Amino acid sequence: MTEVIKIIYVTDWAVENYLPNRDPFGDVILGLDAQITIQNSVPETFDEIDLLILHPMQMNSSIFETISRSKLENPAIKTVVISSAHGSDLFLQAIDVGVDKYLLKPLLPSAVQKVAERLIRQSLEAKQAQKAFKQINLMFGAISKTSLLIRMEENGLIIEVNDLLCRLLGYQSDTMIGSHWMRFVERRFWNFLRSLVRERLRAGEIYRGILEMVNAKGEPITVDSTIYAIRNQHQEIEEIVCIAQDVSEVNRAILASVEQLIDYESSLTVLFNHRYEAILINKKHLESNGFKNNEEFFSSCALCRWYVETSHGLEQITESGASRKEVLESIFTRVNSGNIEGRLVMEYLNLDKQFFTVHISSMPNPMIRSEEYHILYFIDVTHLERLKEDKINDAKLMSVGRLAAAITHEINTPITYIKGNLELLEWECEEKMPEAVASFQPIREGIARIESIVSSMYEFAGTGKEEMKPCNINMTLIYALRIILNRSKHIAPIWINDALFTALSTYDATACMTMGISNRLEQVWIILLNNALDEFEKGTIPYENRRIDIHFNCTQELINITVSDNAGGIPESMLEGIFDFAISGEKKKSMGIGLNVAKAIIEKHGGNIKVRNENQGAAFKISLKTYEEKADVV
Repeated sequence: MTEVIKIIYVTDWAVENYLPNRDPFGDVILGLDAQITIQNSVPETFDEIDLLILHPMQMNSSIFETISRSKLENPAIKTVVISSAHGSDLFLQAIDVGVDKYLLKPLLPSAVQKVAERLIRQSLEAKQAQKAFKQINLMFGAISKTSLLIRMEENGLIIEVNDLLCRLLGYQSDTMIGSHWMRFVERRFWNFLRSLVRERLRAGEIYRGILEMVNAKGEPITVDSTIYAIRNQHQEIEEIVCIAQDVSEVNRAILASVEQLIDYESSLTVLFNHRYEAILINKKHLESNGFKNNEEFFSSCALCRWYVETSHGLEQITESGASRKEVLESIFTRVNSGNIEGRLVMEYLNLDKQFFTVHISSMPNPMIRSEEYHILYFIDVTHLERLKEDKINDAKLMSVGRLAAAITHEINTPITYIKGNLELLEWECEEKMPEAVASFQPIREGIARIESIVSSMYEFAGTGKEEMKPCNINMTLIYALRIILNRSKHIAPIWINDALFTALSTYDATACMTMGISNRLEQVWIILLNNALDEFEKGTIPYENRRIDIHFNCTQELINITVSDNAGGIPESMLEGIFDFAISGEKKKSMGIGLNVAKAIIEKHGGNIKVRNENQGAAFKISLKTYEEKADVV
């Protein structure tokens, strides 16, 4: 709607709102583009008057009183006095009461017209500015109820904030007003905002985009912002206004979707933000390691050491005592910079190792396109490393088997001579030196023990083709026990079906038969027993309190074997994956073969193996099928 300027022309020349031709300025006044009212007395109120022109025939004090009252009632009113009265006193009074223009006669009508038109323009501009100001205030009032609002000077000092923003950031308004607004903005946006003011806002552009503000706790708040400049009549920036919406929930929803993407990865998977800070761990890894949430995981101390494989061997990545968050961020930094080319090795306190290959996947942040999320995947290749170790150990075993076969052959030959000659010597002594006959018994026992050990070594060497055939479980246990007796007798006593095993222990040749490969089953018993002995060596249990028990029994369908100890048991966190990789920490003292091999052998025999903690130790329970001899069909 077009603004209308209201002019009151008060003149003594007027007669009942009529201007006779003798008023020299009447035609000019009436010709102005405005709503003109002519009267010969001053109005009672001045609220709606834009321009008051006074043209008295004679000046008097009431003129200035009228001007003064009009300014009090309506500060925006423009006033003009046309008079022939000269004198400095009059000018000073006019200035004191705020007369906008004091015109002295004689005066051309065109001069009055120019002055009036200029004052009309000023009034129009003032009205438009006032209207715009009201609209801005109305707009700010509406925005303040639904959006975040900051008004600041061109130099960035805050002059106004709304309550919604104060509540969101956790500050009082008087704390924010007078501060530089970048104090409340994430530091990485500072350079961008400086260039935004310096270049784009001064060029008249409006910025729309994502910013991150920082609340009183130092936490980031993501906002979708609109930033523009308010200019004065010289096109200079007077104010900068930032109107924003809190989109933190949207940002959290994006993070939740990324979290779902990694949650069910089977191995360790870590999400990093644009600052390379670890922010999320996959749910499966947290649960399998007993952590309730990411914060608990990140703040806990790493109970292992990380290494990277290099051409010179293993190089340690992190020092002991670092938190898991620090360790992961250190690994990410090295992988991202290309400083890690080989595999990563995680070493536990018991010196067991896990092997990983790693790679990074990046995705843009939908909220801030210039930033990315990064996912660090740890791919567990321990089983491949164990498979390689097992192949090496199998090759070693084959070499040991061949060596054992050669040794047993070499030992058997002189033992045969010794036994034959001992019998001849004993016959001679019976006739000529009967008192020496008693001395032959220890010699016979020694020869029997040598034969027993040689027999066990020959059986364990497993020379020839491996074939499934009926074998005696009791025999395989005795042979295995003989192999490790030289070690076990110094570490812990072993009981088999509640009888203490010694070098002279024998087996029942007809009990508990199964279809299998004897030397492979012996290999299983040796693995289980050596792991138990390893645990006793690492512990502090006195010898007299140590015990390894082997129990076996057989039914028509199954043979059940239990190998248990009281060495302290297996950590609960390791029980589920105990057969996935080698657990023994002292491989040099054991066969160097893990429980995965034992499990594979038992399953190859159609059986199963389980483990649980009981009686302050570990108990391995093995089940095998009982062999039934088929009757000959006639």
